[in-house]
Amino acid sequence: MNFKTHNHINAKTTKRFKLYKSGKLWLVAGVTFCSFVGSAIINDQIAHADTVTVAKTATTVTRTTVSADSKTSNDSASSDTVSTTANKVANTASNIAHQPNSATTNLNTSQAATATSSTTTKAASSILSQADSETANSNTSQAVTATSSAATEAVSSAANQTGQKVSSSNNKSHEATAHTTSAASGSINQVSSTAIKSATSTENTNKATSVASNAAKHQATTTKKADLNLTTVTASTPETDVWTIGDTTRPRVDVVDVASYQSAMTQSDYNKLKAAGVKTVIIKTTEGTGYTNPVALAQAKMANAAGLNVDFYHYATFNTADTAQMEATNMANFLVKNNVSKKVLLFADMEDAKTYTVNATADLNTFWSVLNALGYTNHGVYTSNTYLYRDAVIKTVGQSRVWRAQYPYTPSANNLWNTDDGAWQFSSTALLPSGSDYTGYIDVSICYNGLTEDSAGTNTFSTPNEFVNQYHWEGNKLYFYGSNGQPITGFRHYGNNKLEYYGSDHAQYRNRYLTAANNQLYYFGSNGDAITGLRHYANNKLEYYGTDHIQYRNRYATVGNNKLYYFGSNGDAISGLRHYGNNKLEFYGTDHIQYRNRYYTAAKNKLYYFGGNGDAITGLRHYGHNKLEYYGNDHVQYRNRYYTAAKNRLYYFGSNGDAISGLRHYGNNKLEFYGTDHIQYRNRYYTAAKNKLYYFGDNGDAITGLRHYGNNKLEYYGADHVQYRNRYATVNNQLYYFGSNGDAITGLRHYGNNKLEYYGADHVQYRNRYYTAAKNKLYYFGGNGDAITGLRHYGNNKLEFYGTDHIQYRNRYVTVGNHRYYFGSNGDAVSTNQPQTEADIIGSMRVAQKAQQIVTVVQNGGSTATLKLWQKQGNTWRNLLTSSSRIGNGGIGNSHEGN
Repeated sequence: MNFKTHNHINAKTTKRFKLYKSGKLWLVAGVTFCSFVGSAIINDQIAHADTVTVAKTATTVTRTTVSADSKTSNDSASSDTVSTTANKVANTASNIAHQPNSATTNLNTSQAATATSSTTTKAASSILSQADSETANSNTSQAVTATSSAATEAVSSAANQTGQKVSSSNNKSHEATAHTTSAASGSINQVSSTAIKSATSTENTNKATSVASNAAKHQATTTKKADLNLTTVTASTPETDVWTIGDTTRPRVDVVDVASYQSAMTQSDYNKLKAAGVKTVIIKTTEGTGYTNPVALAQAKMANAAGLNVDFYHYATFNTADTAQMEATNMANFLVKNNVSKKVLLFADMEDAKTYTVNATADLNTFWSVLNALGYTNHGVYTSNTYLYRDAVIKTVGQSRVWRAQYPYTPSANNLWNTDDGAWQFSSTALLPSGSDYTGYIDVSICYNGLTEDSAGTNTFSTPNEFVNQYHWEGNKLYFYGSNGQPITGFRHYGNNKLEYYGSDHAQYRNRYLTAANNQLYYFGSNGDAITGLRHYANNKLEYYGTDHIQYRNRYATVGNNKLYYFGSNGDAISGLRHYGNNKLEFYGTDHIQYRNRYYTAAKNKLYYFGGNGDAITGLRHYGHNKLEYYGNDHVQYRNRYYTAAKNRLYYFGSNGDAISGLRHYGNNKLEFYGTDHIQYRNRYYTAAKNKLYYFGDNGDAITGLRHYGNNKLEYYGADHVQYRNRYATVNNQLYYFGSNGDAITGLRHYGNNKLEYYGADHVQYRNRYYTAAKNKLYYFGGNGDAITGLRHYGNNKLEFYGTDHIQYRNRYVTVGNHRYYFGSNGDAVSTNQPQTEADIIGSMRVAQKAQQIVTVVQNGGSTATLKLWQKQGNTWRNLLTSSSRIGNGGIGNSHEGN
């Protein structure tokens, strides 16, 4: 807001003036001003207004600058003297014009020109007297001409100082109307003409000054009718530069402000501002006691929709407590009617000369009190360096909440002004990014301290009295509303020893420190609670907060499982070695915890252990679940080495320093075992997982191969040192079988599908040999160790037969194929010239002479047999019936005589 009215004026056609600090004098008298530097005519801009149409009678007035270099004679000495005199006049007038506490500052606008004229006349007269004495032999007319011109400029500047800003120069009042300049033009010309013609004496100088005073009064009166709107003055110097938001050579644009003048801006325009990095839009709501920006609501909603924060401002014209209250009510009506959030930042735009009063502080505080009563407590002030009661109004909010207007001719990112303020409005001739719908100028500002974002974010509108005794998020800020529905500030204790803090902006502290009274430091975490206990931060730093949430300094803290920390004078936990006492040493790890009952690995992988008192130990150390380690006299832990203790007990400490238990493979397939007491096994068994059995000899090594023990017992251990069970072992081509208990077996062993083998008293398997068992049962075991079945030819045409039970046949028949054999009492088959048929055998049997039928039962083996019925025909027996049968309880089944 560059001191603009709400008149819709084409900003592209307006002119600007800028304030330079390098010895240049800018003097404004109503509508016209000039500079003694470089013979340049300076121009001022009429800012756009809010609603009122500009009077068509506005006129641009051009003046000729009276230069110290102008000459009316050929006397060069006179010229130098005049130049010197003119510069003194200019400097003095400039000083007067920029004295905020000068007499002119206490006058109202209509009186300003006259008062300033009087002051300037005296200064000009004094300087003129000096000029007369210094240039006694010079052309007095030239001096008078320059001095009169300087005096005129001083009057103009003082008058402007009284009623308007110099550095920003634009008035935002919507009441400003016509820029009447014709009368002013005539008056200024009259001043110039009169001063040049009659300033040859003090009397003439006073006369010239009097004319200038009248002209200034006339201009002040004219401007008052137009509400002190400065008139544009053309000049030969370039216009204020125009640039586009996003230009990185300019200060960063955090904020734009708009009024009804920017009503043509579309949603797309606000979106482009957001994309260009703009964070906040400040919108004019009201002015005076009755005006309301008709598009403020729509502008705010479009800004919110674009993701932009919204603040509001009121253009102030009050100069009494009553009018301040009325204007605050005007703004409040807009806020309440539209349910504006209580978090919204509100600015009082203090620039209008109507607000000049010695009671400016009290009046503005009255304005704030009305808004405070409605819950709108977030305030800021917009002003400029040339506002007459600048410090008085700033006092109501503090400098950090000031939004200051001051325009460099060419704003630069490398030259930031007013950095101690909250925000700086540095230009009013910025353009929206390329492609925007709105092509007019717009005011832009940089925010230094987050002031303009300290608002409701995109939650500009909310339901009144919506939050009582509860939290509420607005944007990314959390607030707590008390029982009165207002956001709280300061500490808030709640729950079970919980603590949170709300700043002066009512927002909850999160992830930040707070230093309270007596230098007590608190830290509030990501959930807003003041933390207790340890807090890790930054590069492996650690601090501690007690149950009272206050940071520990220069003290120990024991945390958790007796973990000890020491916190230094800066609150950080220390790390590393700490020597103390009589050559004692303690150690704090990178986690800042004192080493107790724990290890520390030093250079070259040397491991130490610090006991319960923090001292490094020596000797054996039992720890954990039956674990054991050893530290030498040098306190260094044993690793990958043996240690022989008392009674020749041997331990081995592995690569991790632990005394091992269980199996240990080493060397060339060597194996040893250490018990749960970590002592090596010797001359004893060990059963490992999956029932694997080992035996360790007197040197501690697990054995392999056969081991005889006890009363003719034998066991076997494989190359893996595991005892054989339920498996064969061939040693020197002799086969052994070790049973389920690991002992080599003796005697018969049935296995597989009716297979049979035999192991002698020496545990060796029988092969190609006989074995006579109990009851004179004879077996023969073949080359593979299995007992044979069926016919076996051997010796000199000898034949024997073994049944399915592997037992040799004796004194019995057997039919194999179509051949019938009979084996005698020694098991050998009976030899005949011709094999006997079954009928022959029956015929040779002794039966009753009168018997005509007989039944034979021939055992086939086991309980099965072949039953045959024979009938005698003559001297020959013939088979009439053959049937399968069983021997024993089953008998011949259903067969009976006659079948």
